[in-house]
Parts: sequence; structure tokens; C-alpha cells
Amino acid sequence: MQITNEDRVDFLKAYNNLRNILTNIHECQDLWMSDIRELESMEYLMRRVMKFSPQRDEDGRQMHYSDWVLTEEDGDE
Repeated sequence: MQITNEDRVDFLKAYNNLRNILTNIHECQDLWMSDIRELESMEYLMRRVMKFSPQRDEDGRQMHYSDWVLTEEDGDE
């Protein structure tokens, strides 16, 4: 897998957003709704760039609430 410079910039933005969210949580002992949106954006970025997929059950159905795996391990490329 090769990560592009654009992906690295996206990860840098996500990393800095994560640091800001964690600082806010520590200082205020609270979580803003906009922080939740940012956390979800980070989740989608990681899923897309790192090629994560949900595990599948014996019948081939995706199990979204189980731990995710690398796409190539799931056979869903």
C-alpha cells in the first residue's frame, strides 16, 4: 500500500483535530456535537485510506459491529 501526500495531509488534519478534541475533553470534561462529527470524519478517512472492511459471517454478510479487518484479509477487494 502506498499513501499519497494528499492522504498524509488529510491524516495530519485529522491528527490535529483529534488533539484539539482530546484537549477540549480533558479541559472541559465535555464533548461537543461538532467533535463527534470530526471523530466520524477521522473514522471514514482511516477506513478509506487504510482499506479497512467489516468482517463477514459464514454466509458472507458483513458484520459492521464486529472488529474490522484489512480488506485483503476479508477477500473484498
